[in-house]
Amino acid sequence: FRTDDEVIEKANNTPFGLSAGVWTDKGSKIFNLTTKLRAGVIWANTYNKFDPTSPFGGYKESGYGREGGLHGLGAYLKM
Repeated sequence: FRTDDEVIEKANNTPFGLSAGVWTDKGSKIFNLTTKLRAGVIWANTYNKFDPTSPFGGYKESGYGREGGLHGLGAYLKM
């Protein structure tokens, strides 16, 4: 890719958005890209690493809601 905008355009040009990954040595680039990507989870400099206490779920046509962590329990609680 030649520009960050091209990356964002291509990555977001899908009806799905389960996950995305960004590899770079610049923290500012990670922040810039991850705030514009439309995915349920975005990894930086790794892929498919999960913390079981963190909520996980898709975006767009890849899912509805979250599972895992406190957010995932909300669907089962009556408060």
